[in-house]
Amino acid sequence: MSTAGSELSITFPGRNFSTTECWEQFPGLTRTSHKGGARGWQTKCKTAAGDPRQASLVTNLSATDTRINLDETGQYQFVIQGQNCTASVRRTRTLTLIQREGEAEPAASTSAPAPIPEPKPVREARCKTTGLPERLEVRPSRKLMRPGEEFTFRASVVDAANCPLSIAPSWQVVAGGTFLQLAGSGKVTVAPSAPEALGRVQATIGDRSVSVQVEVVSQDRYDALTKQGDFNAEGESSEAAVARIASSTLGSRSGVAEDEAHAKKVAFVAVVGGLALALGVLGLVIVARGRRTSAAPSTRTIRPSSPVASSVAPHRPGKICPTCREEYPSGAEFCDSDGNRLIAFSADAAIGPAGGVCPVCGQGYDPGVSVCPKHQEPLVPALAMPEKRSGAAVGRKICPVCGTQFPGDSQFCGTCGAALVPVN
Repeated sequence: MSTAGSELSITFPGRNFSTTECWEQFPGLTRTSHKGGARGWQTKCKTAAGDPRQASLVTNLSATDTRINLDETGQYQFVIQGQNCTASVRRTRTLTLIQREGEAEPAASTSAPAPIPEPKPVREARCKTTGLPERLEVRPSRKLMRPGEEFTFRASVVDAANCPLSIAPSWQVVAGGTFLQLAGSGKVTVAPSAPEALGRVQATIGDRSVSVQVEVVSQDRYDALTKQGDFNAEGESSEAAVARIASSTLGSRSGVAEDEAHAKKVAFVAVVGGLALALGVLGLVIVARGRRTSAAPSTRTIRPSSPVASSVAPHRPGKICPTCREEYPSGAEFCDSDGNRLIAFSADAAIGPAGGVCPVCGQGYDPGVSVCPKHQEPLVPALAMPEKRSGAAVGRKICPVCGTQFPGDSQFCGTCGAALVPVN
């Protein structure tokens, strides 16, 4: 770079540039005005009035002791086949001083450079000010555990902007208290002598709660279930259990807990659920009146725990499905209609609230669960699902986990609860 009076001349690879001209080298472009000084220059260029390629440029340069900035704007208008084409362009370039002519290069420092301190984690600007709790999330929603194991569920509370809040939920065991123990925040321990069973642990913030499932299984069943794809190698499902905290303050009874689902699906499920509930209540009233007025002892068709045809049992069943209320003998473990684990038969279980069924996979869940943890679909009442059994078995099915065969109208294995597949 050199100077000529108050103007600068700069040499670039393949080109020499002066502050007296425009940066753009356009055919037919001529300078129309120029002004400059010690620290700033402006040049205007324009094509002739009769040129079909009209262009107008303004080139500005400013300089400091160590930097030169070039900023050029251009307006273009071409006529191509009778059509006008216009464009606006801006070009910028910055030159920074490395070494002044005649000065020696700075000596290289022999001392080791000072260590660069680790940057402190910076909280996002949007989370500097947090709002009220909006959502409680617990991961995973389902966990396979073997006797003697311990696991800590991960809970988080966020506001409407998804910013984390320093709020810890309270925990309690709501099912499986005989073999599950809580220690600390979400840490669950399974008793070494625990049988295969299904338990539930609940996290609560104010008056909003969400529960997660703990399934105690043997080593063989643990390996089989992790290979099916619903759980990873650590026995965790990929889904989270989520509850909305819609109230403006914790503990407010005016809020409504919502699960993450599409509004249309929720409306559909609400309508179907209301109809099914009304039909269920009417059916219970009719059954209760029939039992009081009937002089003869009643009998009920009970599904066997093995793949043998159903038979009429003259006594009360030993177990019942908490989802569809189907009754089974004491030796059965899982419902062959929806795959839910059976519970001991009792009067409360027979007339209490029923569970729901996932409309995608057909899996049944206990009362209180509103969303399928596998597909995040709102559950529907068992009565609202289309009847899957035609009354006559067509072919046979087999359990891919334990290998037991069942009639063709069964959907799940009554021994281990896995979904059945047709026998080839």
